[in-house]
Amino acid sequence: MYNYLIVGSGLYGSMFAYKAKRTGKKCLVIDKRPHIGGNMYCENLEGINV
Repeated sequence: MYNYLIVGSGLYGSMFAYKAKRTGKKCLVIDKRPHIGGNMYCENLEGINV
């Protein structure tokens, strides 16, 4: 059983899950993208992290 269901792993969702976990809560984070961080992520293009 989870204490929180977090829809979206952008900045707010990720930080909320992190803070909740530190207080002993269980979180389920779901997102449609294959990475966390929303628009803040690195993508490897031709060997260069962009």
